[in-house]
Amino acid sequence: MTTRSRARVTQRVTIDDLADLVSNPQRAALAFSTSNGPECVPVVVRSTDRFEVGLDRHALDGVNVPDRATLVVDDGRYWFELRAIVRRGELRRVPANNESLIVRFTFETHTSAAWDYGALHEERQS
Repeated sequence: MTTRSRARVTQRVTIDDLADLVSNPQRAALAFSTSNGPECVPVVVRSTDRFEVGLDRHALDGVNVPDRATLVVDDGRYWFELRAIVRRGELRRVPANNESLIVRFTFETHTSAAWDYGALHEERQS
């Protein structure tokens, strides 16, 4: 009788494994729910001492951005290159002058996940 290893193949990695993706994101989008249904808009992400998200002011025409949202930062062209970080958390609008084309928010992460299909590996299960 053979003993099976209790491991499975996974694409999950830590956020630290994708530090370059946070510092230089290729694509980013913010998803949230409104009274009219789900919305998803492209954003610009900047990570300094805090996490900031910027949206084109015109993308928000008639949209009231709630304080809870999901932020997806990803890159890769083919499935085996796909890498992403998904963060769920709270948005807080940063006051800006009315001439700005960008609406800025700080993003406080509550939960997060990361994956990299190029780094498939066995994960031990307990």
